[in-house]
Amino acid sequence: MQPTEPPPADLAEEPEPPSPEESAEEESVEEPPEPPKPREAVERAYRVRTARRGRRDYLRLDLAESPRPASPKVVEAIRGLTDEEIARYPDPWPLRDVIAQLHSVPTECVSITAGADEAIRWAFNAFLEPGARVVIPRPTFGAFLSAAEVAGAFVERVDHGDDLELPLDQFHKALSPRTPRMVCVANPNAPTGTALSNAELYGLAAASPASLFLINETFATFHGHSLLDDPVTEVPPNVLVLRSLSKDYGLAGMRVGYLVGAPEVIAAVDVARPSFTTSAATIAAALAAMSDQPSVEAHVARVRAALDRLHQELTSREIESHKTRCNFLLIRLAAPIQPWAAAFAAHKILVGTQGHAGPMADFIRVTVNDDSEIDRFLDVLDVILRMGVAGATSVRGVPGRWDDVDSEGMA
Repeated sequence: MQPTEPPPADLAEEPEPPSPEESAEEESVEEPPEPPKPREAVERAYRVRTARRGRRDYLRLDLAESPRPASPKVVEAIRGLTDEEIARYPDPWPLRDVIAQLHSVPTECVSITAGADEAIRWAFNAFLEPGARVVIPRPTFGAFLSAAEVAGAFVERVDHGDDLELPLDQFHKALSPRTPRMVCVANPNAPTGTALSNAELYGLAAASPASLFLINETFATFHGHSLLDDPVTEVPPNVLVLRSLSKDYGLAGMRVGYLVGAPEVIAAVDVARPSFTTSAATIAAALAAMSDQPSVEAHVARVRAALDRLHQELTSREIESHKTRCNFLLIRLAAPIQPWAAAFAAHKILVGTQGHAGPMADFIRVTVNDDSEIDRFLDVLDVILRMGVAGATSVRGVPGRWDDVDSEGMA
């Protein structure tokens, strides 16, 4: 049997042209589709800088944290969670009731949030339209600026003076003749550590009654003054007070905060806020902490004593330092401050520099909780002063760069 010969070339079958579907598939392989773009406001918005990577191995004096909860009852409460409490959605009402009782307000005036950052974002979502004016000091808490710009707001800034105080005359000018939709004030403020009096805050709120004033009182316990504890004046309906359990209660890792305001304002925030953003563990920890106010008071007293000692030690070295209304000290060294932070990081200590632009350009921000932290910080400071500071942009073995000056002045 003879093998079959292939047909002549001119008689061979021609391949069929690709179908439109196959052509589209080939094009998609060659040019992969781009991911969807976010809103322009989100692309332009200020990015709040996150904590440096690998902070666990350092002495962390940069973010006004505590190394442990103020109350030992917190860990006991978390360990005592039942299987059912872990498995089911958490009930925030007991915590809302406790906070309401603490501040002598109805429960409808309280909303629980996962920390101060979330509270700010949901307040902006509830009350801010794109293009609305927002007044924000500089430098201050970065979450204010981020939330405003993500919402598409027009942001007007009021700069702290060279004395780090907020100039009230400039602030009042920002309230008229164009009424802002929202006004943000951190009181006491970070990173400056300064504060307005209750009367000054009430004066601002009265000058612009159509504006919602969001007052962040995260450091109020260290300050010793709060709008919520004012025995003379009731909080006006256009003031929304934000508190956090991160600093005074030592619960930064649990992410718990709350808002106190007029029932109508809280109801609007609760519409914008998703349900169940705080966990059962968070609620249990907060309830335990708030039931042990003597431990919180003792913690605040220890921190104040530690800061007093550090201030005295620096004074004996002829180094200028400023006591603040918060749980940190401002230490004047020399601008630019980033190489100093790099030098401390090389010795496994983190100090605060976020937002240190303008009048704060030659300050570092240091939190201390006890004598052991003070001793270690001073030992390293003495070494750095003897060796001198080079203009380091990076440190071997330390993640990140140290020349990232934030011109926005946001902590």
